[in-house]
Amino acid sequence: MFLGYLPDTASKFKKNEVLSKVFGYLFDVLDENSEAHQRICALEIGKKFEVFFDGGAKAIEQAYNTKSPKDAFYESHIEMVDFQMVVQGREIFFVSPNTLCEIKKPLDSATDLIEYHPSAFISSVQLFPGNLAVFEAIDVHAGGIATDSNFTPVKKVVVKVPKEYVKLNF
Repeated sequence: MFLGYLPDTASKFKKNEVLSKVFGYLFDVLDENSEAHQRICALEIGKKFEVFFDGGAKAIEQAYNTKSPKDAFYESHIEMVDFQMVVQGREIFFVSPNTLCEIKKPLDSATDLIEYHPSAFISSVQLFPGNLAVFEAIDVHAGGIATDSNFTPVKKVVVKVPKEYVKLNF
């Protein structure tokens, strides 16, 4: 997992053309005057809009209400890396290494999705506008969790990037 404020992460996106375009899109999404930002903020709860990039990457713009931790949906992906960024609102993400989680539903290769049971070994991070979380195959994650007892709307984007373009080297 990688977590960072988007404007501070530009150098991570210079590794290839696909990531460079993803960064440009994400940066545009934060600009309140951009078409992408306005489109996301205008989404009704429960609605989605997809944007496709070269190289097999795609953005899923979405709007939903946060939920209780007991309703968390734990998932991971094998072929795609999730770049998740809130545009409006706040949400909590639960994260755990996949080696510490029990699989509930094995890989569905058509959707690149593995579902997990809740784990006792989770950490949590808060996403706010511009705070970018990147989840790799080893990262079981559950998002959309309310930051307090109130369930509030979140407008965000999830960019799915084929794993061969993402190298989070240390």
